[in-house]
Amino acid sequence: MRRFHSAAIVLAVQVALALGSCSEAPEVIQGTVVSFDAAANALTIRDECPPHGEITLSVESAEIGAAPERDDVVRAAFRSEGDQHAAIRVMNLTRQKEIGLASGTDSSHRCPPQGE
Repeated sequence: MRRFHSAAIVLAVQVALALGSCSEAPEVIQGTVVSFDAAANALTIRDECPPHGEITLSVESAEIGAAPERDDVVRAAFRSEGDQHAAIRVMNLTRQKEIGLASGTDSSHRCPPQGE
């Protein structure tokens, strides 16, 4: 009985630690590159979803496939803290063929319903 009790406590602690370490899923944006400044680690994207706003992401720590250029279509996963947005990953959909991946722009990204 004591062995079962110990195992249950260990399991409960492991589950609590696992749940506590889960973080929110990153936000995702897909749109057209307005500008990319590699020296400043800044990427500005015009969202393809309404209201088609622009967002500037820090790409200092981001994984970037093919370097984005003006007017390329990219998809970026990022996290926001206040008004600062840090990219985690940037995928250049326009240049997928250049880096040996499948077809370019796809339509798997969907805009959320208006009002969200």
